[in-house]
Amino acid sequence: MIRATTGGVLKSYRRNLMNSFIARNKAQDTMLSQRNFNSYAEDPAAAARAFKLRKARMTVESQYSICTDTQKKYETGWTCLEGIDKLIDTKNGEAMNTLKGTTLKMLNDPTGDAREQLTKALDQMSETIIQNLNQKYGENFIFAGADGHNVPFEIKDNKLYYRGVPVDAAVPKVFDADKNGAQVTLNANGEVDPAGDRILLATGAETISKDAYDKAVQDYQNDPTGTPPPDVLCDPPVPPATTGAPHLFTDKDGNEYYILKDGTQSMTQDEIDTATKDAEKLKYLMNEKQFVDIGLGFQENEDGKLIETSAYNAALNGLTFIGYGLDADGDPKNIYSLVQKMKEIGAKVKDGENWSDADYNEFYGLVQKLEKASSEFKTEFTNMGAGTQKLKNNSDLLEENFYNLQEQYADIEDVDMADAITSFVWAQYCYNAALKVGNSVLSESLMDYLK
Repeated sequence: MIRATTGGVLKSYRRNLMNSFIARNKAQDTMLSQRNFNSYAEDPAAAARAFKLRKARMTVESQYSICTDTQKKYETGWTCLEGIDKLIDTKNGEAMNTLKGTTLKMLNDPTGDAREQLTKALDQMSETIIQNLNQKYGENFIFAGADGHNVPFEIKDNKLYYRGVPVDAAVPKVFDADKNGAQVTLNANGEVDPAGDRILLATGAETISKDAYDKAVQDYQNDPTGTPPPDVLCDPPVPPATTGAPHLFTDKDGNEYYILKDGTQSMTQDEIDTATKDAEKLKYLMNEKQFVDIGLGFQENEDGKLIETSAYNAALNGLTFIGYGLDADGDPKNIYSLVQKMKEIGAKVKDGENWSDADYNEFYGLVQKLEKASSEFKTEFTNMGAGTQKLKNNSDLLEENFYNLQEQYADIEDVDMADAITSFVWAQYCYNAALKVGNSVLSESLMDYLK
């Protein structure tokens, strides 16, 4: 027979009361925190799964933020380029239509009215292009490539610069007229002179065969009223001669010819080196990239280099849209410089005078090149639109991925509030009942009293 004493009953009661109190507090914490567990020790397996999901969710959240920020940058850039496109579109552009109309009038009308209209159209076009390409998104310049802190385009001495490098920079092509590949040097008077410090460029240089030149000379001697022979590059005059003899060139195949003087250009070696370095800088800036992680994988290869297809290039280079460098004729490829060169040619024609054939042909050729550059702008502008749509689609995908991870995460960590409230109410009821039992049932026994 087991004797029940008040002390023993109290001890058992206090233990059960404490268990009820702990159960009530745990149910209360679960209800208030709305979590199934608050420490790894409470449910190691669930906590491990939740940790992986939480990490994945944070990664997707970061990728979504980067993607949407890049998307907004592209959308702002799109608006800037759209303003340029409205001007220079080859079919419906405002400035281009004005340019075409005034160009035809200007080429056929030597008065200053048409030239003034053309100048206004060209000024509007060039100013709008540079202003739009120097726009910012937030604190960064949109079209500055990977360097968003410095203004991308500047105009110095009527020349366009991109991040301090002339946009018209190109590696000069040296005229190779010697069968041994030696450079042709000119002196200050433009004469072929081995001691000269200026190197003849291939740009604009035209040749005439020795036979054709000799025939032209003979024909002019026979008929001084006819067409004189073309002006060709000569050697320095040797005393007592006052003029130098035409310089005869021979190519590697033994063909003899002369180089026409008109249109030839020359540069010093220092100028060639500077232009070459600028062209290299321009090429580097054009290939400059700024990769960001928008959820495409962002992985490295075995050499530790980023796999470019696993990232997104967020850099926007203004030169991609307006062009850079020089073409085979030595004319600029970028829209701004083409416009400025057209203005210079138009300014040479004096009021009341007709265009020379050379100016007419050069100006008309530049108009065609401007249309080609505008078409190339349209292509890059359209490609940017595709890039913007790609960012939007990826942003929507990341958003959906985030919500899916959030749902999985919630299934593990978050409680069913109906069950949590029910459990808390039941635990509170048990605890209150235990308190009531202690007050109404427990009393000292005779054995406790005698003791």
